[in-house]
Amino acid sequence: MKKQILFLFATLSTLFITLTASAQGEWKWANYWSGSGGSSNSYYNRIVQAAFDEAGNIYVFGEIGGQPTFNGQTLQFTSYPYAFNIGKRSSMLAKFDTLGNMLWYKMVKSSDQIICFSHWMEVRDNKVYISGNLSLEYVDYNATVNNVWLYYFDTLITGPQVHEIPVEQRIPPFKTGRYTYFATFDLDGNLLDNHFVTTLSRKISTGGVRGEYGLCNPVVTYAPFHIDRNGNTYVYTNFQYEGYESDPYTIIVDGDTSKTYDVYLPGNVQSLDGSFFNGMMYKFSPDWELLYARPMVDHTEGIATSWELLHDSINPHFQFYIHGLSVDENDNMYVSGQLSLDLFGNYGGDLHQYPVRIYWDSTKCCSMCDITSTFQMGFVVKYDITGKVLWCNQTFTRGNHYQAAYAAFAGSFVYDGSVYVNGQGGVFNEGQNGLVYFDDESHPLQRYQQSTSNQTFFVRYDAQTGCYISHGVFPAENVLCGNFPTALNNRVFAYAYTHSPNNADKISQWTNDGVFIQAIEFNVYDQRKYTSVLANNQGNLLFSCGATSPIVFSNSVSASCPSGQSSAVFALYHNPEFATPFVPDDSVGIEDYLNRREREIYFSPNPTDGKSYVYGYMYGYKNIELFDMQGRKLGVLFEAKDFAMPYIDLSPFPAGTYLVKINFERGVSVVRKVVKN
Repeated sequence: MKKQILFLFATLSTLFITLTASAQGEWKWANYWSGSGGSSNSYYNRIVQAAFDEAGNIYVFGEIGGQPTFNGQTLQFTSYPYAFNIGKRSSMLAKFDTLGNMLWYKMVKSSDQIICFSHWMEVRDNKVYISGNLSLEYVDYNATVNNVWLYYFDTLITGPQVHEIPVEQRIPPFKTGRYTYFATFDLDGNLLDNHFVTTLSRKISTGGVRGEYGLCNPVVTYAPFHIDRNGNTYVYTNFQYEGYESDPYTIIVDGDTSKTYDVYLPGNVQSLDGSFFNGMMYKFSPDWELLYARPMVDHTEGIATSWELLHDSINPHFQFYIHGLSVDENDNMYVSGQLSLDLFGNYGGDLHQYPVRIYWDSTKCCSMCDITSTFQMGFVVKYDITGKVLWCNQTFTRGNHYQAAYAAFAGSFVYDGSVYVNGQGGVFNEGQNGLVYFDDESHPLQRYQQSTSNQTFFVRYDAQTGCYISHGVFPAENVLCGNFPTALNNRVFAYAYTHSPNNADKISQWTNDGVFIQAIEFNVYDQRKYTSVLANNQGNLLFSCGATSPIVFSNSVSASCPSGQSSAVFALYHNPEFATPFVPDDSVGIEDYLNRREREIYFSPNPTDGKSYVYGYMYGYKNIELFDMQGRKLGVLFEAKDFAMPYIDLSPFPAGTYLVKINFERGVSVVRKVVKN
């Protein structure tokens, strides 16, 4: 017994150190904007995209509700009184310096029933490019003269203004209708250029009327675009099947009859309820002439042939979602998202002819091996500036029955010859041989503590070949992945969250090869969505999300978002270590590095009245044991399989000091003192 006590105390004195890994890093500031309209979980207020410029200034683009506020103060973007009484979603672009001070902002807001959506932003070559959807519509302008208006950045447009313009001379945004706008600003917020794209659907309703929409479907969460070095604009978005292949889909640029294009697309609306989506690729010249418009899916094989319809050349019985776009130095574009097959369950999912193949061009395709794949399948496709598919890759799943396994992709990020993609997936039923893997079955998705629930991960591909390199797993289960990862100096950052309140959220950091380093934690007291992170070479890490209640970071930094409506939150974390390449423990080796990471584990609160949670590197732990100060084992307090966030509960034990031992699967242990009040 004496030897056992001496061993425990020796271990404790050797391993017990204070938390130092994040000592050099801290949250600098947090901002938020908010506005009325919709329920809190409708996220009227959110960040769509964020960016740094070369000086480290920050640009955020997103959506804001009616009666807009910034950090609780009214945003007086116009003196027009009706602008503050409309609870509709609007577009918002703002620039901030590195201290979080707002330098300027621009808005697009309409009194119409149609919401102004925000789609994407790109900052490059000292310019800011954005896109979104807007509308200007009215019926009886005499009766609603004071309520009909559109605020397009610095221009207020009202009904009487429009009607003073001869009909044949009205052009967007002074022309009524729905548009997707593309606007260019300099870094001081001056509007340099803008263009407006309208589309007419293939579907012809009674009376010969065709639906009028923007280029991007309003309900699309992300419609990414890119401006190449020659000024060409590429747009990726969803296309909802309406009408017949024999009818044209019409694209109109800037209301110009000389820039009106009829495009014939494969796929019919006859398929069930017509709610199927393909991806669409558009390319516009610097003069905004349409160079091409074509589906991302070229053709399919094996999709429920019994449901095929006459003259339906693509079998569009699938749902297609685009979540991200990243670009390399040669203007190659990497588009990520997910596919799912309809016609399952009551609609005949077992009728598919597996493997189902969905082709990006005549030869390159993704494959769904069995019925488990039809639920969610992540994809990433690389295109060059001609629209040619250079390579494609995907997540793979196998299982014994429907939903035994799934894996989906969110956004992507290109850095130093690699493409990093966020994703989530899991195995639904233990014992059913479900499998999630990359490239081939020798690269399976790791499971956190053999969890069969939802896993969040990043996966790394070679940007040149598209081949799998590595992946990393969040050290927690039942978490959802953020939208966009970021990579910098041999580090990968990504965010994961739960929908449960009062949990510590984490921005996790790995090595490029998927070894977990540490997590930056903060408290979100209710739901959050549309989360992303972005890093720059100045050691700054920008976090953004849509939140429905306050967020508390650390060192007195918080966003006091109002409850009951959503807020767009963005906060800056600075750590000078991020500005230099990551090397574990000054090149001492990964094993020693892992030992150090495990030694930095700590309990909080400590002292405690009962429960105390474990923070730090916990990947691969086995259980948590409790000892008294004489080295007597009092029991096992926690098994790895029990819960996502490990904790101890000393409520049944008397006040005093205890030794808590954390055992890892790789054969090492960590001992900590915990005081019970």
